[in-house]
Amino acid sequence: MTVSFRIVEHSYKSGVKVVEILLDDKVIGTIYPEASDKIKIISAHFSEKDIPKDFDGEVIDEKELDSVPAIQISFKPRRFFLIGKRIIHLE
Repeated sequence: MTVSFRIVEHSYKSGVKVVEILLDDKVIGTIYPEASDKIKIISAHFSEKDIPKDFDGEVIDEKELDSVPAIQISFKPRRFFLIGKRIIHLE
């Protein structure tokens, strides 16, 4: 099985781009902007989620979005740098 992505126009919000999540070329989920600092990931195919214990953000489980499971993630801009294979957080 292969996971891939493609950017497309939102099906009913003109001018909004979304990322479709594909599994073997079939759409199984969508990532789209929810607000200026949030994204929402929706999929009827969620099987499990793994959020690192040191994740310093906010993940909100949405029980239903028109009966499709969704996760909303908020972002807080901070100074991070990728050095080699390590992510360094500067305060």
